[in-house]
Amino acid sequence: MPKTYVIWPEYFDSTLTRRLGRRVPKHQAMPHPTVKDVITVCRELNLDCETYEDKKYPRTWYSSEGYVRIILHEDEVLSKNELIRLIAGKLTEIKSASRRPLNSSK
Repeated sequence: MPKTYVIWPEYFDSTLTRRLGRRVPKHQAMPHPTVKDVITVCRELNLDCETYEDKKYPRTWYSSEGYVRIILHEDEVLSKNELIRLIAGKLTEIKSASRRPLNSSK
């Protein structure tokens, strides 16, 4: 039986405190991640996922835009914290790659 996890973009938001829902250290977070950012990472990691954009994160109901439901099959053994750390690491890679200038020759 597959396991499902709900992943909110707020888990990776560097502008939020831990009390408001951030679940990763600030150096692994990014400002205002979107559901699309999380979906992009999930696709790069070959994770089966679905989006629910009409839902609101309870702690930030005034600015939330949805969540991603990730379905892990029996051969994929990850806890929710491991999954969050994996996604955060990939988000950090994408963020740092987008900051690099395309033409860095001087």
